[in-house]
Amino acid sequence: MDKIRNTDVDDAEIEQSGSFDLMIPLFVIYEKKWIILFFAFLVSAFAFLSVRNLPNYYEAEASLLFEDNEANVVAIRDVYEVSRKRREFLSTQAEIIKSRIVVERVVDDLNLLEHRNFNQRNKSWIDDLKSSIGFQAEVVEVDPSEARNRKREVIIKSILSGLSVRPIRNTLLVKISFRSRHSGLAASIPNAVAKAYLEEQIDERVSVTEKATGWLSDRLIGLKEKLEESEKALNNFQQQEDLVDLEGVRGLASQELNESMGALLEARRELKRTRVINDEIKGSKYSEDELLKLPEILNSPLVQTARAGVVEAMVNKNELAQRYGPKHPKMMAADGELRAAKSQLSAEVKNVVASIEVDYRQAREKVADLEHELTSAKGNLQSVAQKEVKYDELKREIDINRQLYNTFLTRFKETREVSGLNTPVARIADPAVEPRYPLSSKKRLWVLIAFVGAAGFAAAVFVGLDLFLKPGIRNPQDVSNKLGQDLIGLVPECMLDSQSSMPLHAYFDSAASRFSEAIRTLRTGVVLSKFEDGSKVICVTSAAPGEGKTTIALNLAFSLGQLNKVLLIDGDMRRPTVGSRFSMPPNRPGLADILSGHFEVTECVFRDEKSGIDVIPAGIRPLDPQRLLSSQQFAAILARLKSQYDRIIIDTPPIQAVSDALIIAREASSLLYVLKAESTSIGVARTAISRLHSVGVAVDGVVLNRIQLEKRGIYSDSYYGYDYSACS
Repeated sequence: MDKIRNTDVDDAEIEQSGSFDLMIPLFVIYEKKWIILFFAFLVSAFAFLSVRNLPNYYEAEASLLFEDNEANVVAIRDVYEVSRKRREFLSTQAEIIKSRIVVERVVDDLNLLEHRNFNQRNKSWIDDLKSSIGFQAEVVEVDPSEARNRKREVIIKSILSGLSVRPIRNTLLVKISFRSRHSGLAASIPNAVAKAYLEEQIDERVSVTEKATGWLSDRLIGLKEKLEESEKALNNFQQQEDLVDLEGVRGLASQELNESMGALLEARRELKRTRVINDEIKGSKYSEDELLKLPEILNSPLVQTARAGVVEAMVNKNELAQRYGPKHPKMMAADGELRAAKSQLSAEVKNVVASIEVDYRQAREKVADLEHELTSAKGNLQSVAQKEVKYDELKREIDINRQLYNTFLTRFKETREVSGLNTPVARIADPAVEPRYPLSSKKRLWVLIAFVGAAGFAAAVFVGLDLFLKPGIRNPQDVSNKLGQDLIGLVPECMLDSQSSMPLHAYFDSAASRFSEAIRTLRTGVVLSKFEDGSKVICVTSAAPGEGKTTIALNLAFSLGQLNKVLLIDGDMRRPTVGSRFSMPPNRPGLADILSGHFEVTECVFRDEKSGIDVIPAGIRPLDPQRLLSSQQFAAILARLKSQYDRIIIDTPPIQAVSDALIIAREASSLLYVLKAESTSIGVARTAISRLHSVGVAVDGVVLNRIQLEKRGIYSDSYYGYDYSACS
């Protein structure tokens, strides 16, 4: 079995979409050039009939100058004025000039409803055609008022369509131009538009001033009432809360709070001190010796005096004990004095302990009382603060209402004073004059535009249909750009005139010279390519049926047979075609019978005398072709045949149909992948290549079959260097 080649192919390269080939639309346009030209001439003829009766047009222009130094008497101008130095101002005014309200004023000022130029109906070539064939339109009675409204609407739309308003850059000028079939209207309408705009602006200012005066008057009454209500609310609040001197009340409450906080701090310190002493006494468990160790008891004057008496009694007893016995009256008297002194000490210690406990209770009660007083003082201060907040709020509302009232009163007086002053926003700098000559006619331009547009539309339609209806591989560039594979051969579509299909030995027919040259070029690519093992076993496959893989395999075998000893094997045991092409009977033994062990190789080989190649047909169709191809016997037979032949060509089933080709390709030295031009979709081709890669088989070359060189001639010239004209 041949060594399986390394197939680590970059999947990203296979999946790349490639760049769009601009030559494809050019070919489509060239192929359909006469249809495109006919359609363009037809549309141009209709365009000529449409524009030949178009009348001449006149155009006149007027200029408006917006004053930049208008005197602003008082601030009320701010209500309706905008800075004219802003770039947006002139653009806004230009839109206002060509607004419907201005045009309606022009229609009324010039009485255009009665103007003779708007009471003439222009007949088009369609009307002339109707009259020539005797067509009479039905007359419909219309209400006079409705007819007048319709006519007014038509005039307004006509003026709007011919009116042009444009600001002049870096100036305060606005140009107003109008295009009309009548020179008089071309001059009168721009002047009337400028005049109507100025009048409309003055009317708008008067209306704004009147509205502002009325609105300010109404607001003044409301603001005055609101100011009086806020002042009354403040007085009522002061009387209700008895806030004659808010600062004094707040100071008194603050002083009371500070004094309570100072007394509480002092009481807490005293409580802490007595708590410590009381805790120490409780910790001593009232033992007299332990209590006497405490500084608070030891430092008591009464305790110190009683303790001194005990010491003195003990000293006296010790002195008497040196001279007298324990039963001596003096010793007994000394013992009595000592007991009395100790009893006095114990009594004094208890008195001090009781005094400390009383002090602790009193300190705790004092702290509780002071905390209550502090809470009360805080409440008083908070109440005063809340009253102060309410007071400030009412006072602030009075200040705001008074300020608003004064502002509106000032604006009201300014508006009333300047209500009679209304200066125009602009002036006519250059009125329009009646033009003497019409504008240059653009009839030829419209016909040319129609011709170019129609030709472009028709070309786009044909290119679009070609791109969407033919999504397959079109040319050699698509093989590398869209599939990431190398093109090894380009076979044209060539059918002989005398035959309904290509004959078996068309390769040797001089009438098929173009086809034969393409096969020889494919043979050169196979021979000169550095395939592994010298391309001893060549597997020919395709993605789907009908792409011409069998034809390529046959004719490649014929071409190689002129140089080497060649064997052609039909590996498609499901739908064999090689045997039928050589007119073999269907029951002739072949590859399936060899693999089944029923026949020897020599019994199944057929010799084609005209081409000089040997052929092994598919044989009798087996039940499971994949089992036979996956056997060790298939690899052994190929190994034996490679020693007998220089080249072995195997025609395999399509990859997308069954998996037989994948099994055969693993045993072959190289693989040729046949694609039918403009037929096999890119998705199907990529899927088939991916299946080959998944089993470790690389595509050594792509053969683009049945390409129409008449349509793609530029590719054939660049690929072969020959000019194929016809199959003759």
